[in-house]
Amino acid sequence: MAKRSLFSILSKQPWWVSLVVAAVLFAISYQFLPQFAPFVALPFVGVAVYVAWKQLRGRSPADVGERLAALREMPWEKFRAIVSAAYRRQGYAVEASASGAFDFTLRKNGKITLVQCRRWKVNQVGVGPVRELYAAMSGHEAFNCVCIGTGEFSANAREFAAGKPITLLSGTALAELVGPIG
Repeated sequence: MAKRSLFSILSKQPWWVSLVVAAVLFAISYQFLPQFAPFVALPFVGVAVYVAWKQLRGRSPADVGERLAALREMPWEKFRAIVSAAYRRQGYAVEASASGAFDFTLRKNGKITLVQCRRWKVNQVGVGPVRELYAAMSGHEAFNCVCIGTGEFSANAREFAAGKPITLLSGTALAELVGPIG
């Protein structure tokens, strides 16, 4: 889904926002083309149902914050074990790396993914580690790479990663990846 599409924007809002949009579009289209009004509103009702389902399954913001705080407090060995286990649950073969540019090599379906998460405790990950990880991709014939941090990524890091096979993983996505801690 395009990052700036209406459906992408609505999928990041509470479920009821999509339902309100559906109702408004239904009311407007009913005035002009009553026979097509349900078809105009239906995609937005679908988005509302999808978002409600995701939000019911998802973690509350408090749970995400607690999980990220717990991850920040962990020593490297425990953090590494939790991230490795999370990727193994997703079906990846995980190998520790001796490289300074990345921490793990993931293999699945013949594709290689490089993962870096050594700077997991910092409040903001800058562009340097992301560039270093991206440079390592070609030398290891990797399909893509993932940079993990419990804090945010700087604007420069996000700008550098845009359009490249780099995933910047933090916040809710990181909390969902590792699952319950304890």
